[in-house]
Amino acid sequence: MQSGETISISRQLTEAMQFQQAGRFDESERLCAGVLAREPGHLDALQMLVAGRFMRGQHAEAIAALEPALRLHPDNFELIVLAGHCSRALGRLDQTAVHYARAAVLRPDSAECRVMLGWTLKALDRRPEAIAQCLEAVKLNPDLVEAHNNLGVMLHDNGELEPAVACYHEVLKRQPAHVQARRNLAAALRAERRIEAALSEFEALLALDPGHAYAELMVMHTRRELCRWRDYGAMAARARELAVTGRGAFSPFLLFAWPVAPELLLAAARAYAASALPPESVEPVAIPAAVMPARTKLRIGYYSADFRDHVVAAVMPEVLELHDRKAFDVIGYSYGPDDAGPQRWRIQKACSAFFDIRGMSDDSAVRKIRADGIDILVDLTGFTGNIRHGIPARRAAPIQINWLGYPGSSGSPAVDYLVADPFTVPVEAEQFYSEKIIRLPGSCQPHDGTQPVGAERSRADYGLPEAGFVFCSFNHVQKITPDVFQVWMAILQAVPGSVLWLRADRDEAVANLRAEAGAVGVTEGRLIFAPRAADMADHLARYRVAQLALDTFPYSSHTTANDALWLGCPLLTMAGDTFAARVAGSILHALDLPELVTGSLAAYRDAAVRLAMQIADHSALRAKLAAARDTGSHFDTKRYTRDLEAGYRQAWNIHAAGQKPRHVAVAVP
Repeated sequence: MQSGETISISRQLTEAMQFQQAGRFDESERLCAGVLAREPGHLDALQMLVAGRFMRGQHAEAIAALEPALRLHPDNFELIVLAGHCSRALGRLDQTAVHYARAAVLRPDSAECRVMLGWTLKALDRRPEAIAQCLEAVKLNPDLVEAHNNLGVMLHDNGELEPAVACYHEVLKRQPAHVQARRNLAAALRAERRIEAALSEFEALLALDPGHAYAELMVMHTRRELCRWRDYGAMAARARELAVTGRGAFSPFLLFAWPVAPELLLAAARAYAASALPPESVEPVAIPAAVMPARTKLRIGYYSADFRDHVVAAVMPEVLELHDRKAFDVIGYSYGPDDAGPQRWRIQKACSAFFDIRGMSDDSAVRKIRADGIDILVDLTGFTGNIRHGIPARRAAPIQINWLGYPGSSGSPAVDYLVADPFTVPVEAEQFYSEKIIRLPGSCQPHDGTQPVGAERSRADYGLPEAGFVFCSFNHVQKITPDVFQVWMAILQAVPGSVLWLRADRDEAVANLRAEAGAVGVTEGRLIFAPRAADMADHLARYRVAQLALDTFPYSSHTTANDALWLGCPLLTMAGDTFAARVAGSILHALDLPELVTGSLAAYRDAAVRLAMQIADHSALRAKLAAARDTGSHFDTKRYTRDLEAGYRQAWNIHAAGQKPRHVAVAVP
């Protein structure tokens, strides 16, 4: 090559770099292509071409350019790292791990490379290897904050909370304004049940980033866990504002316990679902109706993060067990922790096949679900915890349904249906849900009647007075609002000798509730706090002693309502206008007990006082509940399962006819 040509190439690459840095990618790529036309293997031009495509989000195109470049330069560290970045962006985690591992071999002293490899191995659920890589990164460069932060996340996921907290402190010691480490520290402290310390960290996170909607909501949520209600009205107003202004930064699940209108919940859900959409993914599935084979047997895939000791796993195993195996195959997909507990074992046994997909990328999981021939994919988790919206967003199955775990709209165009009932989502409320509704004829809340119940005990065994009416509310304390609590206190004052039996979630919450009661003249002995039960059977046995369960608002009892009513304890609720505020009401309507569903706090108070004071009315109500429990349809899980299957079948028939999803009403048998 002549020296003039060398100077020309150097000038072209300099200009290409300047264009790339200015975001003028087309011009940069044109210059790189010109260099490569003259010198096909020019390393700098290849690197710049690939990097430009990566920077502009053209990951597949970047991979296409990388393949010949790596053939020419198989040991080039920068190209291999770029290959890892592109594979990661495309969700091809197995390939990503191969590239980063190769880069680590080429530069064993690169702490940054170890961090990237460790994070990829974590995503593949290869935890011991991931932790080892991050430990090596910390050893190579003790000041690399991302190594400490990522190691903390991995230890946290592994249940090693104390060392995880230490890792986050190492980050913050070096970089006090590290937002992600501050968020991770707060979450780890919450997991350790160090709620006051977690609140301090969420407040510090909010001070670092005043626009951090998640931090602001978690400050408010954590204050509710401690029953710190000062400025509650302002917090409720702020929750409504964040539903609109804080979009995309948090799961709308955090709004359910606040008085947020259904149209705002839908707006927040749509924004969050859009933020979780994959930038690039496998193509959506498309099955033309004209070539669709007849289905005498549908394959139903249930996927969840909660096939473990969790409320979802506690209420739905019997449904899985009762599915008609002549008409349905049942496949389980778990992407949450395996606690090897009895609930997980029972769910695995109830499925025709069961797969742990934690180690798969979203793309890989979607490919597997499609390869398994799943007709209907049912999401049991939604936006409640360990969120993997990338799976339904990539259209893993022809029909995708939101059921049970997430009591609201997903806001996602990829989720076709929501399982509800005429009370949780009345016709006039359909506009507040992005999904079409599959309406079951009874309540959409299932029940597992096989759960054991502990031995019957006396009032004295529970620390309750021998005489006096016993109200109870065993919901988590963060569901309690000042307005509802004040009504509860008014009820106690109107019913002499009565007591209110609550969960003893945290010492400060107990103290604050006692203080709130004392401020309105309710003495300390009128509030009884139940310690954590040894197991669910012992907890359920408490309802044999309680006389009336008082519901929370606007986040009503769901499984808690079923538990109380199953054990013969009537429950009084106030129905709101969101899904989460209407589940208890739907159960009561299914049991033909509409008199226990009120529409205002005043009516709620009056009904509670009347039932406690009028023993004949209370006795008649308990007898009616007992009859509904034994002969009605709500606690008939076999019938519930047939109704759910009918909804699935109707949704499939609509799809098989080449039609778009529409509302489905399952007829009363």
